Amino acid sequence: YFEFRDGTGSAGGAATPGLGIIELPPGTNPTDQSPAAREGRAAPNFRLATADEAGTATLAEYRGKYVLVNFWASWCGPCAEETPDLQAFHEQHSDRVVVLGVNQQEQPGAARDFLARFGVTYPVVLDRSGEVSQAYGVGRGLPISFLVDPAGVVEKVVFGRLTEDHFADFEARLK
Repeated sequence: YFEFRDGTGSAGGAATPGLGIIELPPGTNPTDQSPAAREGRAAPNFRLATADEAGTATLAEYRGKYVLVNFWASWCGPCAEETPDLQAFHEQHSDRVVVLGVNQQEQPGAARDFLARFGVTYPVVLDRSGEVSQAYGVGRGLPISFLVDPAGVVEKVVFGRLTEDHFADFEARLK
């Protein structure tokens, strides 16, 4: 899988007040530990602008369903390869799982062009500053995905491109 950008921030953007990592709503951390992007820990909550920049979305608003958080970028070959599979998974299982794409430090137009090319209909947010990506350890490479259970706990972390075996494992967990 591809490595994280060089950190210059040239394609991303400055931090926007109110966006990035935010506190979990009171009473929503089912673990005795602080949130962390690791299996068995509450997933760090975040608020980011939607890809159309018309609003924002938080991870916590999807509580009660599984959430497959997928960090990606348009320049990432494996990200492009897995996007049709993510879209198909979304179409087949949207009643039980939310696929939530997190575009990593790109200009909104580049992200929207990528989404249009692949016909993506699942929700996508923009991590322009890279704060959320950093909190989720995306510096280790792209793509990276986190399966978060309905209570908000990270069940599975997948580094690299999602495969048929990963999707089969996710489907089994949904039952």
